[in-house]
Order: sequence, then structure tokens, then C-alpha cells
Amino acid sequence: MARLIIVSNRLPVSLHAKPDGTYALKQSIGGLATAIGPYHKSHNDCLWVGWSSIDPETRTKVEIDKIRDEFARRRCVPIFLTQREIDGYYAGYSNDTLWPLFHDFAHEAKFDSSTWKIYQEVNQKFADTVAQLVNPDDTVWIQDYHLLLLPAMLRANFPKLKIGWFLHIPFPSPEIFRQLPNGKDLLEGLMGADLLGFHTEDFCVNFLASVRALLGIEVDKDGRIPVGNGASQRFVTVDAFPIGIDYGLYRRNAHSSLAQAMRHGIEAVSGKRTRRVSTSLTAESQAAAEASDQEENWWSAHTGDELPEVELAQSAAAKRGTEDNKVVVSVDRLDYTKGLPERLRAFDLMLSRYPEWVGHVTYYLLATPTREDVETYRKLKDQVDQLVGEINGKYSLLSWEPIHYITRSLPIKPVCGIYTAGDVALVTPLRDGMNLVAKEYLAARDGRDGALVLSDECGAARELTDAFIVNPYDTEAVCEALHSALEISSSEAKRRNAAMQARLKYRTAGLWSAEFLSTLRQVSDPRMADHRLQSAQRDHLVREWGQSKHKLVLCDYDGTLTQIVRTPGRAKPTHRLLDLLREVGSIPDVDLYLVSGRTRETMNEWFGCLPIGLIAEHGAWHTKPIAGETAKNADGRTITPKRYWRRADGLPDPDEWRPIIETIMNKSVSRVPQSFIEYKSTDLAWHYRMSDQKLALEQRERLVDELNKVCPQYGLTVMRNAKVIEVCPANVSKGEAVKPLLGSGRYDFVLALGDDTTDETMFASVTDCACARDEADALNELDVDNAGVAKMVDSIETVTAVDDVASADAGSKPASKSPRSSAAWTIKVGAGETNARSRIATPTDTARLLGYLVAESEAVTAGTAPVEKPKPRRASKSKPASKPKRASKSKK
Repeated sequence: MARLIIVSNRLPVSLHAKPDGTYALKQSIGGLATAIGPYHKSHNDCLWVGWSSIDPETRTKVEIDKIRDEFARRRCVPIFLTQREIDGYYAGYSNDTLWPLFHDFAHEAKFDSSTWKIYQEVNQKFADTVAQLVNPDDTVWIQDYHLLLLPAMLRANFPKLKIGWFLHIPFPSPEIFRQLPNGKDLLEGLMGADLLGFHTEDFCVNFLASVRALLGIEVDKDGRIPVGNGASQRFVTVDAFPIGIDYGLYRRNAHSSLAQAMRHGIEAVSGKRTRRVSTSLTAESQAAAEASDQEENWWSAHTGDELPEVELAQSAAAKRGTEDNKVVVSVDRLDYTKGLPERLRAFDLMLSRYPEWVGHVTYYLLATPTREDVETYRKLKDQVDQLVGEINGKYSLLSWEPIHYITRSLPIKPVCGIYTAGDVALVTPLRDGMNLVAKEYLAARDGRDGALVLSDECGAARELTDAFIVNPYDTEAVCEALHSALEISSSEAKRRNAAMQARLKYRTAGLWSAEFLSTLRQVSDPRMADHRLQSAQRDHLVREWGQSKHKLVLCDYDGTLTQIVRTPGRAKPTHRLLDLLREVGSIPDVDLYLVSGRTRETMNEWFGCLPIGLIAEHGAWHTKPIAGETAKNADGRTITPKRYWRRADGLPDPDEWRPIIETIMNKSVSRVPQSFIEYKSTDLAWHYRMSDQKLALEQRERLVDELNKVCPQYGLTVMRNAKVIEVCPANVSKGEAVKPLLGSGRYDFVLALGDDTTDETMFASVTDCACARDEADALNELDVDNAGVAKMVDSIETVTAVDDVASADAGSKPASKSPRSSAAWTIKVGAGETNARSRIATPTDTARLLGYLVAESEAVTAGTAPVEKPKPRRASKSKPASKPKRASKSKK
């Protein structure tokens, strides 16, 4: 049985010794463990290989064996590294060389030949461990920059092994990457994989450019890197897979008692919840007013006009009640890539430029220290500590300080409490792969308001386009975005969040894992590697879906929405599939048609209650989408709206040809055990899926030859499908059946999905209709241009005749352009020759694609919801000396 073997630097669980000498494992906290951990936990055929965090030189052999057994209970295989190996491989080459360089901090990178040598040794140790576990049919999924050499090491011993690798951090530009003394070796190490995954298209482009520059290899038309020559040539596929989060986990934990207690505490301290805080702030303001009236300088050596504390307190007192108290939050590791000093300077500037927020906005900064033994990180912490102290010293009042600085690690529930308390999340890394904090914040505030200020230097900015997108290096832009986020109305914030949350709810960590592994299986199969629907193409498809006004989806059933089964009756749709089809069909601007070779009776029984159109027996019968869904009567029985089926015109009389074809097919039934005939109102089909395939294939050719001699005289045709030979009217096909829909001119988006030869006619009709419309649009545009020229000529002649300049101006105005042509997508499901535009591997991929479309429709609906007009605010008494440059509120 094929297994999945995950290989990463660390295991998803950590070992803890008990007082009685036994050991216990606890779930690790981190993006990788959270993303892949649920998949590993729910699949018994999945192993995880990684570093145990234990130095074998400090344990006896008996202890090591006990530790191995404990990890084995969780299907984990520990690798034991000595302190020398950790210092060279992990702290050295991985974190001192690769981490800074991959994040565009090349000046922080250290190049040491000794750490490179240890990095090679440890990668080989991982390879040796995996080699002892792996079987030829297994799939190996390698994680991150610690194991760049591992794919080639495994490929050398297992040429047919399916190998994938994913990078969880950015990939730098080729100009930066080529600074690595061993960059070429690292790229050659990755060439051992079948699939290389990155967070964004930008990182893919950087990687491919580095491959061209350092290895001299060009990418083929399907975006694959050819490796080797002749019969031994293989391909490395590169694609983007934006990682998601467990949305439900953060949504649930945000409602936990601990998270709510954390939220209430923050709101109390920030003046949002308790009367005590309001009273003390008022008292402080009164004290400041009294101090400013004193003739003697009793408060300090400064005069009242020179006293910053007096001015701040007066400002806070003057603005009390005109601005709601707000909370800004951020959650980060204390790392130089996160941009904490730049963020603090922007917050300082915001308080200075907009003093009405002094006393009314509190910044909760959670920065978990990391690598405190490294000088660069110690200096960073000192810098952040100093900036926090300066800002607090500059703006603090008696009962309020602007920044609450937390420097320790917190579990998920308190972190969710911080998220739920935050009116604004300030997420501005200088460089990041994805940054899941932004997504976690939105999940924790599911259905609520709250604003997100997000760096354009992280992968999340490509998805969360309704956030306030900023350049993290631009202090003024971050300041203005933060101010805009604090002032946004609740309804506008909810609208923005709802659009982003609709996408995040679907694009989870589970979807990310499933998509990567499905793509790895597809690219490892030469029959399905060509025309693959790449992530950029899928994203383009989804965008066109969201932008279109009227959508048509034409979808086959067997092999497209459900797996091909041994007998037709076993392919009955699951409740999950019916719910998905109901969701798609219920979208107001969508018409969904199932186009199948199934009988009208079967289609009506299985799908008659859904708000979708049905086309049966390859187009011999069709019915439009029903107006309403099923309902319950007073007795509790289901009432299904009546469907009206229409038979195609000009079909041959079955009474004339059926006895003849049935006789011919019965010969094959008698010759091939377990084959059978399926009877339809207009078709006959010989199925041989359950039969001995060698015998069936021999008989198939004999049957097809015999049928081809008889069928034309009755107006029939013979179709070869997936282990089925079908005889049907020659003037009936899926392509002909969908032409009236395609030619109606109603739809500006068409998606057709199918898996066998009968669906190729549907693909051809969609393509022909799209081409015809494009040609018509081109001619219309040409006519418009010619009309404009003709009018211009007429106008010029008029001007010459009567010297009327105004007439010339009016006559030369061109007519309006025609709308853009419709978007047409044809997608083949599974292996086989096809003329479709793209290919996906399985019916599961079909369901995932439809799920993307449903989520996009929800996002578009949420994003276009009406917004309540915000109540007018009293103008600020304190204005900046000059009008500041304002940041754009969103990047769409």
C-alpha cells in the first residue's frame, strides 16, 4: 500500500520527560505542524521524519530506544543530531546563511565552508533514514530550506519515487541568490523532485530565473524544467501553492473562555470596557488642566506651554467622547524580517501627526524572542525595547500608555483573545513567505469588523486584497494606513473582512495539503502532466468568474464529478456532492447543467431535486433548471418541483434498429463473462469494466468492426468510452446539445468539464462559440473604428464647407466600444488525448475547483454589500502643519 512520508527539520510533536522516567509527546506549535499535522494525524498510512531535538550523545542506548518507541506511537521517525551537527546545519548554514539571504537580507548572511559541509552531511543523514523506510510506490513530501539537497539524494537511489518539496519562506531574486557560493549545488539538489512548491507566483518566477541563470535550463511550454536526456529525461514542475490556516480552529478558539477573558482584559486596560478607566482618564485630564493654570511651575521645571505632558493630556481631554478608544495588535517573532522598528516608528508618527488618538489608542505588541544567543537578534531586541520605551515615555498619561509590550510565547487561545480585542491588526513584515498572522486575525474575527494593515512584501497580500496594503519601508504610508484603519466605519470594515473571510474559509491548510499532493500525483504521471491547470490559470479562471455577470457551467457526471465504478448503479452521488451542486446551482447568476450519458430516469432520480439543468443520454433529452428547490408538505414528505423533459428532434426510431444492435452486442456478452448491456431510450451500451480486460479488449475490436458496418444505415454512430462501447443516434452529441445554450448570447463566462471522448464534442462547441464571438467582437470594433473615421471625414468636409469648428468636434467623436468577449474554459478530467484548454487529475479536483467558484461568489457578494454611511466626526482641533501624503486604503 502506497504511503505518504513527510520529511521536515522538526517533528510535529515534542518530547517531554516525566518524573517517573517515561516520556510524553506534546503537539508542537508552529505553522508547519498546524498546516500538515491534521493530515498526518488523520491518515494512518502517513509517516513523519524529522529531527527529534535530542542530542544522542547525552542519552544512553536504552533511552534512545525508548524515545524511538514513543515517537513511533505517533507514526513519527526521529533523527538524532549531535550538538556539532545542530550548530553547523541548523544554526549555521540554515539560519545564518539561507534564512537572511532568502529574505533579501544578504548583508546579514554568513558564508562559512564548514557549516556548508555539515549541512551536506545532515541532508545525507535524512536521506539515509528515509531510504530505510521508503517503498517504490510511496510519496515523499520534503519541507523547507533546511533540506534543499535531499530530493536529489533520494532520486539517486529511487528513480521512480514521487518526490515533492515545498518552500515556506520567500525565494530571492536571481541577483541575490547567485551570491550563494553553493547556489548551483542547491538548485541541482532540488532538481531531484517531481514538484517544487512556493507560496506565490513571484517566488516561482525568481526560482525559474535562477535555474536559467545558474543551470542554463529553459522551461518548456507547460512550465516544466527538463532534466536529463533521451529515455532517462524527466521533468520538474514548479507551481505556487498559497498556504492557508485551519480557519475553524481560530474561529472556535476566539470564542473560548480564555480568549474572551484576554479580550475583556485588554479592552478594560485600553478604556473600551470599564467605567474605572474612563474616570481615571477624566481625572488625569482635569489635573493637567489645573497644572496649566498654575502660575508657579509646580509640575516640572518647564512652563505650561512647553510641557509635552500637559499638551497631550489637554488634547486627550478635549477629544474625549469624539473618538472611540481603539486597540491595535500585532503578533510576531522577534526577527529582523518582521519590521518591528519600522512599525514602531510609524506608530510614533501617527500619534504625533494625529494627537487626537493620544489616550484613545493602545498598541498591544506581542514579540516572541528567538535566537537570543545570536548578536543580531540581541541588538534587534535592544532596539525594539528602546523604541517602545521612547514612545511610552513620550506619550504616556497617568492612566494610559500607548504600547503594551509582551515578550513571551503565548498559546493559541490567548493569542486569539488578542486578535479579537484588536480593532486593527498591524502586520508589516519587511519580507515574508506568506505570514499567517493576517489570516489568523481575520479568522478570529469571523463575521466581525476590524481592519488589517498588511505589508505588500508578504504572500498574504496577494490574497487579502481588501486590506490596507502598504510598503513596510514607507513610514508615512504605514502611518496613514493605520490612521485610516482606525477611522474606518464598522460596516465598511465588515464588508472588507467578509470578502476576505469568504475566501479564507475555503482556502484552508487542509485544501493546501490536498492540492499539493494531488498535483504531485498528476505531474508524476506522464499521461496527465500535459495541459495541467496551473495555479495562475486557476486564479485567472476564478477572477473571470467573479467579474462576469452570467455564468454557464457544463459538467459531465461519471468520471468528472464521481469516480468511474465497476457497475453504473454504484455511482450514486454522495450527500456532499449533492450539497456542492446545490450551492453552485443556487448562485443567482449561474446556470449549472449536468451533461451525461445517463438515462433520463436516473438523472431525474439522482438530481431532479436540485436547482440545475439536466441533459441526459448524451443530449437526447434535456430539461431546464427548476425554479425552486424541494420542500416538505404537511405530512413531512418531500415535494420536488415537476421537471419537463424534452426529446431531441429527428432521432432514429429505436424499434427499427434496437433488435439488430442488441443481437450483435449479445454475442459479445456471451463471449466476455461479466460484461453486460445497458438499455437507454435512445442508446445501447456494452459495459466490460468487470471483465477480464485482455479478453474484453480483443472482443471490443471485433464488436466495433461489426457495429460500424451496420450503424450508418440506421443513422447511428459508435462511441468508445471508458470501458464502454455505446451506440447512439449520429445526430446526438453533447456538443450539439449545448449549442443552444452557448448561442443564446446570455453568458459571458462558460466552463465545461468532462473526462471522456463524448465530452470532446462539448469542448469543441464551447471553443467554436467563443472563437465566433471573438471574431464578431473584432468585427464590431472594426465597424466602430471605421464609423468613427467616416464621421471624422464627414466632419472635416463639413468644416471645409461651412467653416464650423464646433461641428467638426461633434462629428469626430467615436462611438462606444463593444463589451469584451466571454471567457470560455474547457477542462479535461483525467488521462487521455484532449483538445481541452486545461487538465485536472480526478473528480476530487473538480469538486475543489467548484468550491473555489462558490467561495469567490460569496466573496463578491460580500464585497458588494451596501455600506452604511459613517456618522460625521467633529473636526480635530490639532491639525498637522502640512497636509500629509495619504496611503491608498486598499490594493485591488
